[in-house]
Amino acid sequence: MRLALLIAFLAVEQRVRKPMLPPNTFRNREFAAAQVGAFAISASFFAVFLYSTLYLQNVLHLSPIEAGLAYMPGTVLTFIVSGASAQVGERISPRLMVSVGLVLVAAGMLLMTIAGVGSSWTIILPGTIVALIGAGMFNPAISGLALNSLPEQDSGLAAGANDTFRQAGIAVGIAALGALIPAGSGLGLTDPHGYVDGLRTALTVGAGLSIAGAIGVAALLRPRRVARRAQLAAEAA
Repeated sequence: MRLALLIAFLAVEQRVRKPMLPPNTFRNREFAAAQVGAFAISASFFAVFLYSTLYLQNVLHLSPIEAGLAYMPGTVLTFIVSGASAQVGERISPRLMVSVGLVLVAAGMLLMTIAGVGSSWTIILPGTIVALIGAGMFNPAISGLALNSLPEQDSGLAAGANDTFRQAGIAVGIAALGALIPAGSGLGLTDPHGYVDGLRTALTVGAGLSIAGAIGVAALLRPRRVARRAQLAAEAA
């Protein structure tokens, strides 16, 4: 049903005079890269937050407040790194910031796979800290890339599309990664070992998706040789 609605939406957008999301905007490599990056981080790291939180509460038996506090060190670092990234954003290309951020997110998710049934809550700290540092690099760069990819009068379109891909990524990621966790595990209550095994698989797949997003963004934002040669010729002239 959802696929049919998506196809219908795309068909309508191609025919109306003033489409909500003009299909030709995706020919803009910067705009397309922003959507790929937003979807990748949302469908991987942000989606798996649900299942890692259930791990903390149902397997390690932390209270909701304690589970939230377990993410606090990485969250604080995200704010610090985001501020620093915004300051140096003009000197470092979005291609590097977004791609490296996604690679760090993938590395953090792989570190989280060391968590076990009898682990302490501190087992997730290395992974969440590395991943959230990557998210801190990623967020300002992807927002700037999305807003600067289209003319100023289309900034609302750029921001709305980027937020849509973020939300869609979370929805798809929760469904897809959740399918990797055994339904009979009772979300960790009845079969904690089965849940942890499934969580490790979900984290590994999520890390792969994040890496794929990094590669996709880097490829879309790759400098074009023809444009570079033209610039060099102009400078020489």
